[in-house]
Amino acid sequence: MEDKNYYDILGVSVKATAEEITAAKNTLAKRFHPDANLKDGIDTTQQMQEILEAYAILSDRVKRAEYDRKITGRRSVMQTYDLKKSAGEAEEQAGFVIYWKSANDLYDIITESDLLFKEKQRSARLTQLSMEAIKHVLTLRSADIPERYWHPDIMNWLLFTWYKNRNITISYLLTLYDDYVKKSVSALDKLKLQKKAYSFQHSVCLLYTSPSPRD
Repeated sequence: MEDKNYYDILGVSVKATAEEITAAKNTLAKRFHPDANLKDGIDTTQQMQEILEAYAILSDRVKRAEYDRKITGRRSVMQTYDLKKSAGEAEEQAGFVIYWKSANDLYDIITESDLLFKEKQRSARLTQLSMEAIKHVLTLRSADIPERYWHPDIMNWLLFTWYKNRNITISYLLTLYDDYVKKSVSALDKLKLQKKAYSFQHSVCLLYTSPSPRD
């Protein structure tokens, strides 16, 4: 099931709560349980196994966070112009890859911290995540990249464009992105991009202002 998305299997969004995931699993289990379909001569064993496997991962906070990081990284690689080959070269040359990597690492941190916030856990792990996030925030701010560009979907576009011309400045790169959005992105997709960016900014701010756990 390596190439299948667990969220799609259960029919839930990546933002689904633990309750929504459990409800989806229960509904699908009733529908695809082998005993329920045996009388019709339909073998749903494989579907049931996929449902249970997806639920085992998404119902566990730690496993889900690891899975979210995995699929986020996979999406980033697919969208960033053969980075499997070029990222190593670009890292040696520094350039924009440093900021792209910081933004993606920050996104992974935020993904995990959001899960902890949803479960109302003010754990030592949140403090650790906050400290890790500071490093990436400072890196991005050192390049004068405004927070509205930090979401990985936007940073992927910026990296793709930078990779085609590594001599352009970051300020000009951001201008190119703004022009692209203005001319080539539909109004609905613009709203979706803005929502993603603002949601990400809010999560970063929330992690910063989260109180430390008491000893």
